[in-house]
Amino acid sequence: MPKKMMVAAFAIVLVASFLIYNSDAMKDRRVIKALVAQNLAARGGADAWQAANSLRLTGLMDLGQGLHVPYVIEKKRPGKFCIEFVFDEETAFQCVDGKTGWKLLPYLGRDKPEAMTDTEHSQLASTAAIDGLLSIAFGRGDKLKLIGKEMVAGSVAVKIEVTLPDGSIRWLYIDEQTGLDIKLESTRVLRGQERIVETFYYDWQETDGLLIPRRQESRTQGDDEFNFVTVDSVLSNPLLDDSRFAMPAVAGGESS
Repeated sequence: MPKKMMVAAFAIVLVASFLIYNSDAMKDRRVIKALVAQNLAARGGADAWQAANSLRLTGLMDLGQGLHVPYVIEKKRPGKFCIEFVFDEETAFQCVDGKTGWKLLPYLGRDKPEAMTDTEHSQLASTAAIDGLLSIAFGRGDKLKLIGKEMVAGSVAVKIEVTLPDGSIRWLYIDEQTGLDIKLESTRVLRGQERIVETFYYDWQETDGLLIPRRQESRTQGDDEFNFVTVDSVLSNPLLDDSRFAMPAVAGGESS
């Protein structure tokens, strides 16, 4: 190839690379990548979170109408999650084992473990990750879209749309100054109508190098009442057997 043609070809490649680098999509990706790093650092850093192979959280859960019940949440890599709570003097469970989900809800008259619906499993599985939604979604290659900035609880927040592997969408708000999560929006179908659920994060505290919000407040669109979850204790790396998350067998050796 003549020298002039080589120079021209190189110039075309250089210009194309420059245009791609400065495209809106690439600019947004650089902003999101920086936010992911800022968020992870603000919550304790990659080393601290990678060292946490399991977590146990305990506290109180507000069920509404003045009902506050104790709970235990346990997480284990990869993707295992179980919440246990006491209601009306009976213990309920909702768990995922990394692949499937099951529930035991005696206060609803369901006193045998049963498989979750696909929707129930999807909603619970999205909370199972130890590292946090933004870090997990970015590392997994989920679709992340930069929406813009909004004022949330008196702070400037960057809004990111997260499309999970099952196609469901979350909207995460990151404090521009601190890098911490301020709010999460998700959707829930109630009485046949899709409604937005807002969850706000407060009172971040450190345990074993991990910053975790000690209070969450949630409200469903159209409702005036907030429901809260408090985190009273955090234990990093408790010994959790995989059987903790598996559906137990019922009488007769069958499971449902």
